[in-house]
Amino acid sequence: MLFHDRLKMVFAVLLGVQFLIVALHDLVDIRGWVHGSQVRAVIGRRKAILATAINALFPGVAVVLAFAALFGPVPRFAAPYPLVYCAITVISAIAMWYVPYWFGTDEKTAREYEAMYAGTLQVLPARGGNPRPNLAHLCFHALFAANLGIATALAVGA
Repeated sequence: MLFHDRLKMVFAVLLGVQFLIVALHDLVDIRGWVHGSQVRAVIGRRKAILATAINALFPGVAVVLAFAALFGPVPRFAAPYPLVYCAITVISAIAMWYVPYWFGTDEKTAREYEAMYAGTLQVLPARGGNPRPNLAHLCFHALFAANLGIATALAVGA
């Protein structure tokens, strides 16, 4: 098996993991890691479920295309989708977590983040009252960055 084929397989599996994380992390409670019940208490159960369904759609399409690419070529118009999805995901994580962490945010957003992620494991130092990504989100973001790197490598090597 060629390296490129192995990389496509690893990418498909990691995108599958990313899909599961995006689809489940606001719906489950894993003490210290993710507290979906707190997220639902802040934004509401219906909004959480709707947001999860919409947010899971995009990685779901990427996973389907990545697995389809293991068995043959995907249509040209669809081929760049996983790369674009991964780039948007990384940019979104930066906007949602690292901009507020480094530069702060409004008081309402800071209170919401505190309520949603209270009691989760924190490893980054506090920066005043700024929200900070918890350990679970740091792991998610590392996965997102790895998938972007692999998607870029596959696109360049294609």
